[in-house]
Amino acid sequence: MGQGCQRGCPRVLGYGRRVSTPPFVDLPEGVVVERWPVRGTHRAVMHAGLDSASAWAVLVPGFTGSKEDFIAVLPLLARAGMGAVAFDQLGQFESDGSDDADDYGLALLAADVAEVIAVAGDRFGRSDAPHLLGHSFGGLVAQEAVAGGHVRPSSLLLLCTGPGALHGPRSADLPALVAALDQHDLATIWQIMHDMEEAEDAVRPAPDVMAFLERRWHANHPAQLRALAVILMTQPDLTARVATAADGLPVTVMWGEGDDAWPIAAQSAMAAALGAPAIELPGVGHSPNADDPALTADALLRAWRS
Repeated sequence: MGQGCQRGCPRVLGYGRRVSTPPFVDLPEGVVVERWPVRGTHRAVMHAGLDSASAWAVLVPGFTGSKEDFIAVLPLLARAGMGAVAFDQLGQFESDGSDDADDYGLALLAADVAEVIAVAGDRFGRSDAPHLLGHSFGGLVAQEAVAGGHVRPSSLLLLCTGPGALHGPRSADLPALVAALDQHDLATIWQIMHDMEEAEDAVRPAPDVMAFLERRWHANHPAQLRALAVILMTQPDLTARVATAADGLPVTVMWGEGDDAWPIAAQSAMAAALGAPAIELPGVGHSPNADDPALTADALLRAWRS
């Protein structure tokens, strides 16, 4: 293996595992995993409380993440009367993928959100619009879903995301990831990351969570990882389009105190431009839903009920 990947793979590691690590992977009671038809293929979904809750939400995961990023939040929301569905986007984990990079365009991913909402409505007899939450890259998808007129949710909540291309310290990770994907298969990249974590004596998750992370990494479609990395490097600012399309729509911007992806100053500025409340969650990082599910669920419920 070349020295380029040896230098690049530690950066890939941040996206491959540390960004989104669920606290557990055993399916909680009342949480269901299914496959729903979307865009002529299928998306893997995880949902709870959709048949009985008074309101509901659609949760869009971020880059290298999956529906399991919300595994600990879903039952908490359902018990509080908020149904929710999270889904693997095209090419993510257990969803179908495509070899065509054009299939991962932001507008197409945004249109997928509308299809997920339609399937949920048909399956569970829901005619009410859901709240829409996008985490990290999923926040770009959620913004495009609203800005492009694909959905008109009850509210839009942007969690640890920004208005466009990623900038700040993490942005340097993306070219390294693209280079690694161009040179190596996912198994090779994973093994390099694994070896480097051992050399660094990094703290590891529980064995079953670690096994899940490895399985998820291998299941991601390489074309999806590459295409989304390019979007994260090049996406124009969405704020003006979102502000126009979201006129009259409640919007909330929320981030973790230790978020190290989009700079917090940029997220705060986005909130101000959208006229949205800016909420900082204490003691958590870029994935509050995984770092402190109870804190995050409470903050989400407060935002949605305000």
